Amino acid sequence: ARDKRAFMKISTSAKEAQQFCFPGEGGILGMGSNAIVHRVKLTPTSVSATALPFSNETDEDCSDDPGWDAAVKRPFSLEKMLASLSTSSEAGLAKRLRLANSLNSDGRVLYFYGLGVGLASCADDHNLYKYEISLLSRYQKEFSTNTLTRFLKDYTISKSCGASWNQIRLQENFNLIHVKALLVNLLNGFRDLTLMGVEAFDFNHLNNVLVSRDHRTVRLIDIDGDSKGSIHYPSKLEPNVSQVPHKPCLDIDLNSLLPLIVRQLILGKGRGPAFITNKIGEIWRAKCSEEGKEIIRIILQENFYPRFKEEDDETIKKIEKHTRRVSEWFYALLKKKEPWTNWTNDIYDAMRCIDHLPIA
Repeated sequence: ARDKRAFMKISTSAKEAQQFCFPGEGGILGMGSNAIVHRVKLTPTSVSATALPFSNETDEDCSDDPGWDAAVKRPFSLEKMLASLSTSSEAGLAKRLRLANSLNSDGRVLYFYGLGVGLASCADDHNLYKYEISLLSRYQKEFSTNTLTRFLKDYTISKSCGASWNQIRLQENFNLIHVKALLVNLLNGFRDLTLMGVEAFDFNHLNNVLVSRDHRTVRLIDIDGDSKGSIHYPSKLEPNVSQVPHKPCLDIDLNSLLPLIVRQLILGKGRGPAFITNKIGEIWRAKCSEEGKEIIRIILQENFYPRFKEEDDETIKKIEKHTRRVSEWFYALLKKKEPWTNWTNDIYDAMRCIDHLPIA
C-alpha cells in the first residue's frame, strides 16, 4: 500500500511550495485511517483572498496577520474528499459553525476557515503531484496536540512509573476546582455544538477533545458526528415504531467514557490505572455504603490534601467535611444512585450532576 505520508507538501501561494513546520514529523498533528492533519502557514495570494466567506463582526479572521496559521485536514482518498463535500460531513458542518460563530464566543468548538484546494507533491517522486480538497481550521499553540488522552495520561502517571517534573507539577497544582472546571468546560462544549445546530458528536475515544496548556479549557475537533449533519426536529423515529420522541439533545454516547474520565480525575491523580481499577473494585465490594464512601474520602484526602495532617484543627475539620461531601457525591455517581441514576442519559443530565460536585 502507498505510504500515507508520501504526499507531504502543499502550495500556499503562486509558484511557491509550503514547507511544513513543527510539531511532529512534517508538521503532522495527527493521523487516522481516513485523513492526516498538518500544521500549515497559509499566505493569501491577493487582497481579496483575506476576505473570508460567511464572515461577520464576531469572526476572528486574523485580518491583522499576513496569513493563517492553520491545521489542515487532508483525506487520503478521492472517495473521502468527495464525501467531505456533503452537507452532513465535517466540511458541511464547518460551514454551519462559521455561520453560527457568535454562539462559539468561548471557543470550545474548533474554528474553521473553510475548504481549500491544495497541490501536493510526493516525497519520493517530486515530479508526481495531486490536487486535494482540504479542510482548514485554526491552529492554536495553547491547544496544539494536547488531547484529552494525553492529559489524562500525564494526570494519572505515578512517580514509580517515571513521571516527569512537568507531570508531577501538573498533579500537584490540580485541585478539585480544576477538576470541576475541566468537566464543566467539556460538557459546555457539547452544549455549544447543540446551540450551533450540530446533531451528533463522536465521543467514542478521547482524541476528539483538545485540552489547553493551562488545563482549564477544552476544544472539540472532528465534529462530523458520524455524518448525521444538522439537528432534525422532531427527532427521527424508526419506521413503524410508535413512541414518544426523546427530548432533543446532542446525539452522543456519555455512558462509555464520561464515567471513566470522572473516575480518573477523582481517584487517579498520580496513582496509575491499576490503582483506579483496584479501588473501584473495593468500593463496589464494600459491605455497606458508608464503607465505600470512606474509601473514597481517604483517597480524596491523599490526592488533594496531601499535607492534611499538618493543618490546624479547624482546617482539618473543614477538609474532612468537604471530602465527606465529595465522597457522597462520587459514590452516588459511581453506583448511579439517586439523584444521579440517569446522569449519563444526555448532556443536560450530566451537566446537572457535575454542577453539584462540591468544591468547598
